[in-house]
Amino acid sequence: MPSSFLDSPGLFQTILEELPVGIYVVDKGQKIRFWNRGAEHIIGHLAHEVVGRLCTDHIAGACDRQGQSLCGDRCPVAATLKDGQTRRVTAYCLHKQGHRLPVEIRSQAIVRNGDFIEGALVVFEELAAFREESTEGSMYGCLDIVTGIPAQRLTRAVLNESVAGMEESHRGFGILRFRVLGIDEFRSKHGPQSVVPFLSTAAHTLRRSLDPTSFLGRWGEDEFMAVLPSASPVATAAAAETAWNLVTRSEVCWWGDRFPIEAVVTYTVAQPGDKLEKLLNGLEPQHAGVAGRALGPAGNGASVAAPRG
Repeated sequence: MPSSFLDSPGLFQTILEELPVGIYVVDKGQKIRFWNRGAEHIIGHLAHEVVGRLCTDHIAGACDRQGQSLCGDRCPVAATLKDGQTRRVTAYCLHKQGHRLPVEIRSQAIVRNGDFIEGALVVFEELAAFREESTEGSMYGCLDIVTGIPAQRLTRAVLNESVAGMEESHRGFGILRFRVLGIDEFRSKHGPQSVVPFLSTAAHTLRRSLDPTSFLGRWGEDEFMAVLPSASPVATAAAAETAWNLVTRSEVCWWGDRFPIEAVVTYTVAQPGDKLEKLLNGLEPQHAGVAGRALGPAGNGASVAAPRG
């Protein structure tokens, strides 16, 4: 390899551009000065859309599992710029298309002359366990064409199989039933295709908010159903809370306007001896704003919802 290759002034920028992780650089004032192709792929925003803007401009809108924003005093990049300490956090970023995805973020100070903090280097990547893998080949004909997740008939088959399997394993499982609110009203105002991004965005975020071993499928026009391997009421409630927090902090862009997603999730734990239809009747979602409603034969479920101001 000729030595002139390593002396090329654009070599290292090219390397940074091609690395399979998201990388961006901010200056001391938190203005984005560099945004690589990996960042474009993960977050969806192109370099020319973000370079020169402040990283506080809700570009990635990171939040934690509780849906609390990681901006201001909780921002790891701002903290690194302040004290020079490297930080590593797991957060849920907002994709340009509106769904949430889990990423690991590492911020490291760029220091000049030994002690002057000139900016920060931020490296992030989507958590491998939550990346969506293509299932088109193995599940051909069983996927919902709007959301790309298993269609209702397959979801019901999984529920039936899970209920039947309890008699042999003597182990229960968790169930979440998730409804996107306001679909009919939005359709009547904006047309039939206007609801597609609401359902697609909700499905993308739900898939990434649940444990990778959980099953998520379509259930009804505006509903989804998840089957969780854990029979713990606490774990099931936590999964419902996380799913609701992240989906209701996702956004849909329709003709230049951005709309938050409103939703309600109900949950329960199936135990040996339970019948599927009885479980499903107990999971019938109510309107947003209800909370603490007992569900299931053991009263081990609740609705998780709140009105959005």
